[in-house]
Amino acid sequence: MKKLIFTLLLTVPTLYFAQDTQKDKKCDLPSNYQEPIPDKKIQSFLKKVDATISDLRKHVAIDNDCDESDVVFLRISEQKGNGIYDVCANGKPVKYKRMGSVFMKNSENPFDTK
Repeated sequence: MKKLIFTLLLTVPTLYFAQDTQKDKKCDLPSNYQEPIPDKKIQSFLKKVDATISDLRKHVAIDNDCDESDVVFLRISEQKGNGIYDVCANGKPVKYKRMGSVFMKNSENPFDTK
């Protein structure tokens, strides 16, 4: 009986906190937050195909119906062929990815034909 109670006391809070999602959370950034700086070599390469950080900032602002000044980069991980970006757009965390010169939300599948 003690093992059952112990197991329940261990699993119930774990399951409760596992239900907590990022959808309800907002980006709480400090006032002195500085965005990560992208690699200059990669950005100069991506400038040829209009896939720089400033282009992504415009894309995110249009997707989330906000100003470009409301878009803040949290994490930038990119190479010449692809990239993953964590962005805070209008107070909400959003993930974007780049494949070649195309930006899209991380949850989107570019090969989905439905």
